[in-house]
Amino acid sequence: MLSSQIGFALRLTALLALCGGSCQATANDLLNNMLQQAIGHAITRGIQNAGNTPPPIGPSSSHPSSPPPSSTVEHDQTVSLDSARDFSPNNINRAWRQPDTVGVAPGAGGAVRGHVEANTSYGGNAESPGVVSMRKKLDALYGMLLKQPPLMSPQGISVVPGGGFANPRPGATTKAVVGGLVVRAYPIKPDHMTTQSYPDGTFHTPGEGCSLNVLVNDTYSLRSSRLLGIYNGMTLFQRGGGYQLVVLNTPRPLLVNGVLNRDLIDPSRPASDIQVLVISVRAPSSSWSDLERGQLHPASGAGRLLGVMFSADWRGLLRQIEFPQGKAS
Repeated sequence: MLSSQIGFALRLTALLALCGGSCQATANDLLNNMLQQAIGHAITRGIQNAGNTPPPIGPSSSHPSSPPPSSTVEHDQTVSLDSARDFSPNNINRAWRQPDTVGVAPGAGGAVRGHVEANTSYGGNAESPGVVSMRKKLDALYGMLLKQPPLMSPQGISVVPGGGFANPRPGATTKAVVGGLVVRAYPIKPDHMTTQSYPDGTFHTPGEGCSLNVLVNDTYSLRSSRLLGIYNGMTLFQRGGGYQLVVLNTPRPLLVNGVLNRDLIDPSRPASDIQVLVISVRAPSSSWSDLERGQLHPASGAGRLLGVMFSADWRGLLRQIEFPQGKAS
């Protein structure tokens, strides 16, 4: 089903491309929209690999909604990375503490105002209990992320959100909604034939970009990850070339004797409760190399998304989403 949808989209895109530049832009948007729907059933599998390819937009229908078999992780929860000189994301974080000094990213589109898409398109399962409420929470989270300095009136990139929800695994012991929000940063190419302009003077170039991925109640994504230590009071893992920041909304421990807690997700809680967030950034390998060398510009797509990941008050954002009236459940 997935391959046939993608094949149809590609054929239709090729046909529209024969019309010329304006149709090509339409074709690219159509392809992106169709791929969002088609790939909505295969999201988490791509998100949880901190690799070099662009991410899909939500969880996989085959993705388990219950914790995986126990995985041993290397860990030292006494290590604080907040001010460690050899922890390269701190350079990005320090830059975004003074956003007026960040400047613009190099390149022809560095100073171009980027379009910010207001509405999130979700794929995957939309029928399970709690999905409607969870979608509202993720929409609220997206609005809060747009208020973070790296994404406020962005230059050099456009911002497009997506998301999705996984189907429950047969026989799963937990009813917690498993899903995700993806915030993509697309580099703007002013002279590219597909670049689109908007009435407010902003621009968007379809194609490939980096992404900020926020997974909800997804303990499966932490398997085979290596624990680095603590960042701003939250647990930080490394997976592939990138990082995973874990935010808990449960009294249950993340690790038990150095092993991921199989019972981290409480099955007695409402399905729409956010019990754990796993935040990561996906970017090309060149971005991670630049980061390690101290050469990643904070205003680049990867720099902005890493700025959000490491400077946002995730626990505060989570409290606002879960208890918007300031009341605990």
